[in-house]
Amino acid sequence: MESAAIGIAGVFGVFGAGLGLGAIISPEWAARLVRMQADPDRPEGYAEFRATFGGVFLFLHLAFLASIFLDQGVIGAAAILSFGWGGAALGRILSLALDGEKVRTRHNYVSIGVEALAAIAFALPVANFVINPPA
Repeated sequence: MESAAIGIAGVFGVFGAGLGLGAIISPEWAARLVRMQADPDRPEGYAEFRATFGGVFLFLHLAFLASIFLDQGVIGAAAILSFGWGGAALGRILSLALDGEKVRTRHNYVSIGVEALAAIAFALPVANFVINPPA
């Protein structure tokens, strides 16, 4: 179970790193993906997309993938990413509950599904560690 759980989390590690890389390369793509837009009169908005949606996503997920390959800290890294993705899902769910009809869009429901799946995928190695601790 351990290697399967880490493998599933690894797939989502590549997915998250890919999202980050895409945002670094094309902040316009990231803006469309998250349904936001940088203000053309304030070009530093593109830097924000590259930094938060790009750099943070890319390097957090690369750190997790490195922990797999180096066989060091996989459980801790997986826990951090699980909480991060879970927090994103929770924030979006709260938005659906508190922000009215205008946010109840297909995009938000699909995003909750993706965020929840990623949170679960990264939680699998953690759960396996808790259920089957090393001797």
